[in-house]
Amino acid sequence: MHASKFFAGRCAPALLFTLAALAGGAQAGTHSFTGSLSTDDQLVTILLDLPVSGDITATTLSHSGGTNAAGQVIAAGGFAPVLTLFDDSGTNVMSNIRSSNSCPGAAGSFCWDASFTYAGAPAGHYTLVLSQDGNTPNGLLAAGFAMTGRPHYTGEYRSGIPDDPAYTFIQIDSSQRSGQWALDLSVPAGATAVPEPGATSLLAAGLVVVAFARRRRVV
Repeated sequence: MHASKFFAGRCAPALLFTLAALAGGAQAGTHSFTGSLSTDDQLVTILLDLPVSGDITATTLSHSGGTNAAGQVIAAGGFAPVLTLFDDSGTNVMSNIRSSNSCPGAAGSFCWDASFTYAGAPAGHYTLVLSQDGNTPNGLLAAGFAMTGRPHYTGEYRSGIPDDPAYTFIQIDSSQRSGQWALDLSVPAGATAVPEPGATSLLAAGLVVVAFARRRRVV
């Protein structure tokens, strides 16, 4: 029986989540992650290891709200997200900015979530990064992101003052959002993913076995 393993990496003793697929484990699994950013320039990083080629699909829900693959109701009101997928060389191979659900509604004058499908992704190592609108990559992964070091860059949308420390998570229409994010990730069977500290994960329709482990990682 094949298994998908998700590791919640931390710099201290961490929980090792082994998410074993149900019968028919050779099928791809959809996994749900949630968390919260504390500053505008913070990044969510998930390291993917695909032992075989297959589709990678990523979809956010926290801006507009909805029900994720694990059956959890996600409230609207989070920041407008950006999704970027890098291959093992650090090249941007797939990205999406606030285009999967663009419509007016109760969440504000914008209700943008991001999604992409990388069909037939070759086996290998990938890095998936979730960031806030405006904080896009400077090309290769090693070059970093445009707003790194500017923890309040969205404050200007509210006050007109660049990097106004009084505000975070202000949308371009000046509405206040939150740092909450939610991500559904579908990967081929046997794939592994290591989310950064602060991310929680659930396997949709799967069995969760929890054990303590030590793992150190450098972001």
